[in-house]
Amino acid sequence: MNTPKENSKEWTKDPNYPIRVLYDDGDYTIIWGKHYDTPALASRWNLTNEDEKPHWHIEPNFIATAILQRLLTFAIDRPNYGYYDNILFAISELNKQVAPIDNPEDYK
Repeated sequence: MNTPKENSKEWTKDPNYPIRVLYDDGDYTIIWGKHYDTPALASRWNLTNEDEKPHWHIEPNFIATAILQRLLTFAIDRPNYGYYDNILFAISELNKQVAPIDNPEDYK
């Protein structure tokens, strides 16, 4: 399983809020965790040149929403998918961060 290293200063090590893997096929990994104490979705390619180290890319919330929707569909289509609960957790956490949709009545 590909997750940030234990000595990473970027990712909060919190036993009450562990880093959760949402997708990992060996070549590409998506996780949910606290990046500098802020919940975030991150992705990385695990394949590198010998002089490079893979690095995590933090996805902005508007992109994270689309990624999580697709991962949920992917998991539903595969009944034995091991990260289903992690995906639901990440969706719930992202919904806490995203501002509610404006009331359309305010624009009349």
